[in-house]
Amino acid sequence: MKPISDRKLDFVLDFCVYSIILHTDMSEHISKIRQQLWLLYRAIAKTLRLLHTDAPMVQGSLYLMRRKCGKPTCRCARGKLHPVWVLTRSEAGKRRLYAVPVAELGKLRPLAREYRKWHRARALLIKQCNRLARLIDELADRRLVRWPYRHDK
Repeated sequence: MKPISDRKLDFVLDFCVYSIILHTDMSEHISKIRQQLWLLYRAIAKTLRLLHTDAPMVQGSLYLMRRKCGKPTCRCARGKLHPVWVLTRSEAGKRRLYAVPVAELGKLRPLAREYRKWHRARALLIKQCNRLARLIDELADRRLVRWPYRHDK
């Protein structure tokens, strides 16, 4: 059996070697995480620029719907349905349809397109922020030092 002082020396040497190996690997991994964070910061800034426009928009989607008018002698009763442009959106958890006059269609189309673009950018921002939080947590986990140290021999 080794004297206690030799055991302590072995522990210190083991700990130093382990720390050097761990620190080398850890610092390299931390560097990669930091690089990912900077790339993500830039991506978030780009997404925020998309969201920070003053362009007007209309919530909803436009589509051409075909429907019956209800008159028994109309052509739609025989299968030739009437085309109607509608704007659809969710209000208070229910799907609402709004008939769009053909004269308004040209003006409404770019407004609905702008809303879709904004909505996609918002969804992307949420994903990016979640990724950012995960990277920050991973960085913190890599930097944590476990204490008290346990050395079982």
